[in-house]
Amino acid sequence: MGYAAKKTRPAWEDRFARPSADLLLEDCGKTKGKLLETAVERLRGMERVEEQLSWQGLPWRWTLTFTAPSDPTRAFAYVVPDPEKPKIALPLTTEMIAAMPLRRLTKYVRDGVEGARWVGSVAWATWEIESKGQLDEILDLVRRKHQFLTSAN
Repeated sequence: MGYAAKKTRPAWEDRFARPSADLLLEDCGKTKGKLLETAVERLRGMERVEEQLSWQGLPWRWTLTFTAPSDPTRAFAYVVPDPEKPKIALPLTTEMIAAMPLRRLTKYVRDGVEGARWVGSVAWATWEIESKGQLDEILDLVRRKHQFLTSAN
């Protein structure tokens, strides 16, 4: 009588084993991992934005959470290293959205903002990252949010 091989879970799904950010990005594969790595590097480079790895429950599991002291939303941004569908989430208040030139943003970004789920006064805009072009468009919106927060203080 043999034993079945023990199935190992991806690091992103294992709540009880805290992974490193590097391992999470590696598990996304070469292309998607590189895209998320670029996003993380850009977020790390923003003034007064801090990073932490936290368990967010289902469906986001282990997520890189970026916070800014002046941000009235729960967090400045989230990088969700889902190996199948990596995402970036950007919580936006009504004031932030009103200050952004939505008409000048790309359709991909605009659709994410307009289709965001609202929780109280915060819109949870979320995008799956599939290409460098999409990532650059989203990071432009992230930069605009950062400028909004830093100009308000």
